[in-house]
Amino acid sequence: MRTYLLTATKTIVTVSIGLLMVPNSTLRAQPGTVLSHQKISDTEGGFTGTLEDLDQWGFSVAAVGDLDGDGTEDIAVGAVQDEDGGPFRGAVWILFLNANGTVKSHQKISDTEGGFTGTLDDFDFFGGSVAGVGDLDGDGTQDIAVGAVGDDDGPLFNVGAVWVLFLNTNGTVKSHQKISATAGGFTGTLDGGDLFGTSVAGLGDLDGDGIQDIAVGAQSDDDGGLPPDANRGAVWVLFLNTNGTVKSHQKISDTEGGFTGTLEDLDHFGGSVAAVGDLDGDGTQDIVVGAFGDDDGVDDSGAVWVLFLNTNGTVDSHQKISNTEGGFTGTLDQLEVFGISVAGVGDLDGDGTQDIVVGADGDNDGGSKRGAVWVLFLNADGTVDSHQKISDTEGGFTGTLDNIDFFGHSVAGLGDLDGDGTQDTAVGAHLDDDGGDGRGAVWVLFLSDMVVPTEPAPADTPGTHVLEAAYPNPFNPEATFRFAAYEQQSVRADLVDVLGRVVAMLFEGDVAAGVMQTVRIDGAGLPSGTYAIRLTGETFSDALTLTLLK
Repeated sequence: MRTYLLTATKTIVTVSIGLLMVPNSTLRAQPGTVLSHQKISDTEGGFTGTLEDLDQWGFSVAAVGDLDGDGTEDIAVGAVQDEDGGPFRGAVWILFLNANGTVKSHQKISDTEGGFTGTLDDFDFFGGSVAGVGDLDGDGTQDIAVGAVGDDDGPLFNVGAVWVLFLNTNGTVKSHQKISATAGGFTGTLDGGDLFGTSVAGLGDLDGDGIQDIAVGAQSDDDGGLPPDANRGAVWVLFLNTNGTVKSHQKISDTEGGFTGTLEDLDHFGGSVAAVGDLDGDGTQDIVVGAFGDDDGVDDSGAVWVLFLNTNGTVDSHQKISNTEGGFTGTLDQLEVFGISVAGVGDLDGDGTQDIVVGADGDNDGGSKRGAVWVLFLNADGTVDSHQKISDTEGGFTGTLDNIDFFGHSVAGLGDLDGDGTQDTAVGAHLDDDGGDGRGAVWVLFLSDMVVPTEPAPADTPGTHVLEAAYPNPFNPEATFRFAAYEQQSVRADLVDVLGRVVAMLFEGDVAAGVMQTVRIDGAGLPSGTYAIRLTGETFSDALTLTLLK
């Protein structure tokens, strides 16, 4: 069941005869629908970088924190077929955003730009994936990981690699560390054609050593099938050192890592991967893994797997979401490749559980392969409570998509970019033709978080209060959370450490009934570790945990 949440400063609450009345003039759209959008491409959104035909800019996209310290989230965008230095070596663009989703400035990182001194070869496809990984080296600036699936380190072609890039605040590269079959202390076995680096995600500090860890997809790994063409896929959990080298690793595949789900040939498990916070409340980060070649229902309709992890990177349990499993009631057609991308987007609907966005870039709404994304509102067990599709014909999206745009090939949660209290998202359309053939584009979508009730909801429906999960989590150094009380009362929120000591008072004061309060957490002066937000009102008390990683 969904509660009817009220948005601060936008809703007047009238309590009458046990009913919570919501004036029609202040209602917002169904959660996950698009309130507005901003396109960024060769011709739109204030982007002044030079794109060339078939760059496929938008093949990957990731939030990278507030690099330049202006209070607005910045993003990294991969252009997998950029030809700086040679054919298809690839590139990544750092975009410094304005709150309206336009580009304030940019920095390109490639074989010839941005201070990057690593060696890229032809057809490395650097930028095939990208992820923010927190401040790995502790210099106060966010760092990123970039996949290069065509890298040939090792005995055969297309083994793949990941580059950890330590950034400066202007988006240039201060230093780097390569992780591959022959570099970075990685001792796992990679084979030709594994495409290690297909996807990458920051995991926070999974093993509790105070250092950020990452997950890396290898969508063409052959574990469980007959090589060289089984392509069942795998994900590697890499426990890192502060210099970006690998301290240890754990593989998750059809035969390793405690994963007991069923994978079949050509599933491409690991085609996408994302951290989704602690869904089941056991204190450990969980992940979602795309398997875009899954055939549940029809061929290549796709699937995603929610993996509940142990601190050593093995799988404690799992939940599949597809045409036939996991409570998902949307319709996926042949070759939609649901799961080609996936991202955590915080708690959009305010039920206390993290939600996700899943790309299906082969969707045919409005025309051939225009693409789509699905917002999935999750339960704590990883099943789907409800969903919202965003495409050329659904979800309130009014942007123009053309045939073969592949909208949804990449997705990223952006936090609350425009400051309206709702999580926003970025969506790549890597074959968009603005400015020239296949140059690519990224769409910034400003989403809604409020349910539109068709009739007044009984005042017992919402309960006493709402406490939303903090975002981002893990965080460094700032996070935000939201809460509301359903009766006017005095409320206090404290940040407490693992010993129960109050380390900061976050909020204290009277709150009006039904008004969402947004509270900022500043962990700049605190050590890395696990903390709890303790919320106490006159009619309720509640708590949630979050992790500070420096």
